[in-house]
Amino acid sequence: ANGFGWSRGFVGFRTVLHASDSHTGITVESDAMVSTASTDGLHWTAGRALDIANLGSPVGITAVVEGPSGLLAVGRLARGICGGPATVDVLWNSTDGLSWTRVSLPADFASSSVYTLDAGSNGYIATGILKDGVTAAVWVSADGRSWHKAPLPKTVAATVLVDGATAFAGGFVLSGAQQIQVGCGEFVQVPSVWWSADAKNWTAPELPGATPADSSWVSVDRISDHAVMATAWLFDATTQSSSQLVWATADGRTWKLIQWPASLLQAKILTNGQRGLAYGFPTNDSNGPTIATVDDDLTVTTLTQSGDGPVGSAISGSTHAFGPTGVVVLSNDGLNLWLGVPTAS
Repeated sequence: ANGFGWSRGFVGFRTVLHASDSHTGITVESDAMVSTASTDGLHWTAGRALDIANLGSPVGITAVVEGPSGLLAVGRLARGICGGPATVDVLWNSTDGLSWTRVSLPADFASSSVYTLDAGSNGYIATGILKDGVTAAVWVSADGRSWHKAPLPKTVAATVLVDGATAFAGGFVLSGAQQIQVGCGEFVQVPSVWWSADAKNWTAPELPGATPADSSWVSVDRISDHAVMATAWLFDATTQSSSQLVWATADGRTWKLIQWPASLLQAKILTNGQRGLAYGFPTNDSNGPTIATVDDDLTVTTLTQSGDGPVGSAISGSTHAFGPTGVVVLSNDGLNLWLGVPTAS
């Protein structure tokens, strides 16, 4: 079971599986994928089963994003130990979190590998690589159903590497790196972001403090519909050391380097569309998660917690969601659910 938050509440999904003997061994298939929804995290209503016909292997819902046409649930098939990175295999859209309609994927999705998918008030955006296994690709949609490939940013003497993307009120943002050749067979990667109002014409804003690295990975997170943060993980092969840089923007064009708390370096950013939270995983079996509010200017405030909250040993592998009433944490087996609500200080 897993759960997700959005501007009007929470949604959850449960997969029913069955296993049967065959001449080739055990075959595991999905019987049903059932949704549930709540406006407050306490009272839940069962929704309809999702269409999972002809998917073959079990599918997991890995993300639910909210855009101008409602929710889009992202499904990925299990690929086994040697199956490679999980790509987007199926999508469903919904306006209420209860009734879901399967989306007909474009042919380009089937032939390519789609690794990230996000949304905001400007639309939906996905990134991945084409069927050659090398060339970066970006796809955009106004409604989550009809998709088209967007042009990549243009560079003079560098290869564009795309790690992620998001959409928000200010347009679209890509994150990644410009890979530059500095010698025979030697390359460096410069952490980069690109902004566009329409996902057609991209500009490369300056990232203060960004320097070339032997390798880098840059993620982008929508804190709210008016604030985006980018996080770069850099690796220096000579010193065998890694470092992290974080930037924030309100419009996608002007970015500032910010000091991100060390205690939240591995935190996951959660947003309900209105504001963001940083969710830091428990450091041991007796501790609960670290939860901090993140304002539009990325001011971070760690929250104190009270009550019978979840602790490390109880929420190993759990899912966590941020909705209009607070934070919901759901145990991996789906048997325990906690709701954390803000209180006046």
